[in-house]
Amino acid sequence: MRPAHFSAFSFVLCVAVQAAYCQVPSPEQIFTQFRPIHRSVEFDTPARDDFANCKVEVERGTGFAGFVVYGPAGQVLRRFTDTNGDNKPDLFRYYRMGLEVYRDIDSNKNEKPDQHRWLNWGGMRWGQDDDEDGRIESWRMLSAQEAAQVAVEAMIKGDMHALSSVLINADDVRKINATSEIGQQLLLSVKDPATQLRQVLASSKSLTSASKWVRFDPPVPGLIPKDDGKAGTDLTVYENAMAIVETAGTHQLVSIGEMVKVGDVWKLTQLPKPLDADNAEVQIGGILMQPQLTGGSINAPPEMAKEMEQLLTQLQKLDENSPTASVTPAGLARYNQQRADIIDKIIRIAPTEQERVQWIEQFADGIAAAVQTGQYDAGLQRLTALQDQVKSSPELLGYVWYRRLLAEYAVRLKTDDEKVQQEAQEWWLKQLEVFAQKWPQSADASDAIVQLAISLELTGRLDDAKRWYGQLVRDHARTNAGIRARGALRRLDLTGTPLQLAGHSLDGQPINASQYRGKVTLVVFWATWAKPYTDDLPKLIAVHKKYQRSGFEILGVNLDADASGISPYLAKNGGAWQHIRVPGGTDGQLAKDFGIVSVPTMFVVDKTGRVAGGVAADNLEQAVVSLLKGQPLDASSRQGAAGLSPPRN
Repeated sequence: MRPAHFSAFSFVLCVAVQAAYCQVPSPEQIFTQFRPIHRSVEFDTPARDDFANCKVEVERGTGFAGFVVYGPAGQVLRRFTDTNGDNKPDLFRYYRMGLEVYRDIDSNKNEKPDQHRWLNWGGMRWGQDDDEDGRIESWRMLSAQEAAQVAVEAMIKGDMHALSSVLINADDVRKINATSEIGQQLLLSVKDPATQLRQVLASSKSLTSASKWVRFDPPVPGLIPKDDGKAGTDLTVYENAMAIVETAGTHQLVSIGEMVKVGDVWKLTQLPKPLDADNAEVQIGGILMQPQLTGGSINAPPEMAKEMEQLLTQLQKLDENSPTASVTPAGLARYNQQRADIIDKIIRIAPTEQERVQWIEQFADGIAAAVQTGQYDAGLQRLTALQDQVKSSPELLGYVWYRRLLAEYAVRLKTDDEKVQQEAQEWWLKQLEVFAQKWPQSADASDAIVQLAISLELTGRLDDAKRWYGQLVRDHARTNAGIRARGALRRLDLTGTPLQLAGHSLDGQPINASQYRGKVTLVVFWATWAKPYTDDLPKLIAVHKKYQRSGFEILGVNLDADASGISPYLAKNGGAWQHIRVPGGTDGQLAKDFGIVSVPTMFVVDKTGRVAGGVAADNLEQAVVSLLKGQPLDASSRQGAAGLSPPRN
């Protein structure tokens, strides 16, 4: 039996054929009776009250005809295209904020979609549905983040079909030309995934049917060269990749483990493993990146191999007792210091240069993490010494240099002297800029640049911030930082443009900013954990109470990852106007779309639905009074550093 969504697909096909000869379907028919085959993407649909302000037009061209659906502000919302001139749409496209985010494709023109693509804001997935049953059998393109998400969400739903699509298979082993031994190990690792899945779910308390995907947390990818003798091509691999899920209001880790890139698709070489409190063992290295201690071309002396084995055993035992979420800063520092001490010894006897580099990176990570707890200042000297030792390797130097920078900034900030803190902040900005210019293509460049841009924005240097955000978008578009930077650039240029903002309320009802047209509206991105918002809230409530009857409203956008504390917070502090709930919190789609870098972020919208400018709590009343009178905001009413550039003259 076909899934129910095929009936909607058939409906639109029928309407399309009829429309070629009689009438065009209405926006309401399109919005209410047609949905994508796959629902894991956010796309724009106006509020029902705005359906009448939308329009559907026939789109014609050489060799094709179809429909395009426009929203109330004239933006494209849907585009259904006939690519072969048979008066039947075979390309169904959905849009978010003016960009296409998803399409269903009927490539063989039999009125059944067989390909599905996620695009732009929606990601980069491209799935193949060979039997046209609405389920993806294989992938033509899939990022590591999306492969991990597909795997974890499939485990949550118990969907073996989806899980199998991202596990390495015999065809993948042939494509990478793995050796017989490696190929057998890889296939054995994913053998009988249904049984493995049942065992994982039966023993896990942190991954349940109520769990929700939050984000992917990978290490730096590694490259296994062809001459290592494991495969017939260079392999790009993630080792010990992690994911975060939310279960019963708390965040939990899931070990994704090893992932390998096969063409344009990332595959898992084992099932993900939830890291419960009593089952938190993480394997050091997967099948592809296990250190070779003896044999082959390494020829390690027996005594060195034995010492390496002992050190690896120590490291594994330490990791088996890694700190839980409730660990104190001192406990976390102690764990990272002990781990770095073992790795320091491993570095000295690593049998190959490649392994030595990998262990040096782990050492730098551990020491930097220990220093940043505030409990291990001496680690800064160790990183400084390491930086000097690796200066002959520019790439490795950049890796260590950045972690030394993070550690030194943490040490410099350990003071109550405001002048010293200000000097530390100025030093930090300068050093970030040095790093971004010296290692612009490094794995850490996007993180450094986004921190630089955020700091510049928060200090009011908007032109400088936009320059660095722009570099992120150009050079690191696919990273989380690049995605957030694109949103930040959009947010900084919102002034004078119609606001496009939609989502669901705290109780799951649809909300669209267009519902507030005719009123002056404050949009505020907030979270219960943000003390500045709590400090500002009494002022917001006072202005709302004073001017609500005159046509002033507030629309909140909540960025709490855990929703359980929202209602108690509102009951205690007030502010019970309408709120859009953002799944995923600060890592959620709306937070990325608007490039939110600080909470609260506030801006006001005039009666026509256009963004008038950024505001702070202290100048909110002045801004509201001006906009209620139909007057533009003057400089004293506007707060550019709150998140929006002033309007251009």
